[in-house]
Amino acid sequence: MLPVRSKKYKERVELTLIIESEGECARRGQRCDISGPSSRDMTSIIQEQERLDREREETLSKLLRLDKQQRFLRGRASEMIRRGLKTMDELDDAEEKERLDKERIGKEQSNSGLSMLAEASSNVLDNSDPSSFLSPSDPFSFQNSSGPFWGDPDSVGEMPPTSQGS
Repeated sequence: MLPVRSKKYKERVELTLIIESEGECARRGQRCDISGPSSRDMTSIIQEQERLDREREETLSKLLRLDKQQRFLRGRASEMIRRGLKTMDELDDAEEKERLDKERIGKEQSNSGLSMLAEASSNVLDNSDPSSFLSPSDPFSFQNSSGPFWGDPDSVGEMPPTSQGS
């Protein structure tokens, strides 16, 4: 009776025959390792790939930073030429002067805005004082109800009769 072999055993034998007869090892006359690279070899390969990925990312970030610096320098150079300046220091001084002028103007505008706000708030009616609604100098005031706007019957004459329906 023949010994019973497992399916895995048969697959290994078939694989060995294929590797030995058709593989690179057979052509070179070397013994083939059919198990493949060891886990230590794979770990080493993976670590090397990760190192190369990190190095690539660092290099790309350096390139992006250099591109950004180059664009900034081109912009500054064109601004320097537009203003007719000879050095970057002159451009820095001119920009600082502009910044200070803008700050000064902004402070002046905010101060004038505050004074306008204070003036406007002084003109606001005081809701707690009813006399603030009734000013004799205001033609639309309820206190000044005589005159043509309100149609004072005593100053103009009698009230005209109202018509009732047609």
